[in-house]
Amino acid sequence: MEYTERLLSLLQGQESLSADMRISVEARAMDMIESLTNDAGNFLHNLDVELHTEDEVIASISHFPAALSHLKEYFLDDEDAPIELLPIQAAALNPQHGRNAMQFIPLLAEEGETMNVGGEGQRGGLLALDTDYLNVLQNLAQVSDVDSTCVDVFEQLRESDLFKKEDIRQYHLLCWSCNPESKEMFEYLLDWDPEALKEYRYLDGNPLLHADSYDIHSFAMALKAGMKHYPEELGFLFRKNDAGETACEIVCEEYDKDEAWGEIQECFEETHDVKMVELNPVTNVYPFMLAAAGETSELNTLYYLLRRNPIVLDCVGEMDVL
Repeated sequence: MEYTERLLSLLQGQESLSADMRISVEARAMDMIESLTNDAGNFLHNLDVELHTEDEVIASISHFPAALSHLKEYFLDDEDAPIELLPIQAAALNPQHGRNAMQFIPLLAEEGETMNVGGEGQRGGLLALDTDYLNVLQNLAQVSDVDSTCVDVFEQLRESDLFKKEDIRQYHLLCWSCNPESKEMFEYLLDWDPEALKEYRYLDGNPLLHADSYDIHSFAMALKAGMKHYPEELGFLFRKNDAGETACEIVCEEYDKDEAWGEIQECFEETHDVKMVELNPVTNVYPFMLAAAGETSELNTLYYLLRRNPIVLDCVGEMDVL
């Protein structure tokens, strides 16, 4: 503190110095502020919830606001060249400090928005893109090892209106989070916008269940979600993409058919949402009839549905089919 007090005394009394000395003090002060701002930027790139408090972060930003825009180089994965990241981007990717900085993202976004970090409309850097053309929301949505922490971050951002419902569709967040290790995140997003399962097209232009980036487990996860929210449409299992292929056809072609059918059957058994003896109020048909419709149908699926509720066959005769 001794040197700090001497410096403050010097700065407060610099008017009594000669002109040359005042110029020297001003130049040295500028150099010092620049150096301290750089140090503050490095601090924001190395946040750790176990070591630092929000008050400490706020104090650093208050004294050195430009630190929020401090760029630092990182080597990620197998990339040959380093990439430059903002502190808020580094907190999402955390290439050096595990996942201990994520909890500071809402704070960095709120403070960054006032400083226009990342540029106009970037929400404090939340929407700034990295070299993979992903923003902070997209990177967070696919994090697998601290799922609950990411959900908490999204909830805080939502409360401060920095995460909006339309972001789920615009940035394909259901698609990014559709893997078993991000299940809690996927369900959180889905609960807010279940209509996205039906209405929106994803990265490859297809419905969620048709996405070509999935493995069999992600497919099953998307199917279960569809069965939960749209049981009358069998989770969109027989919905066609632009090429005229159903999700059922695609998964059976992509993977071993027995394995694919096993996953489909497990989804049906787990959800217990297929009400076989209730007419779909929109289509005026029973679920099993949807499975049988079209030029191609999966007879195994049809058989399975009927086996679960054979009474539906008695209902067919009573239908007024137009």
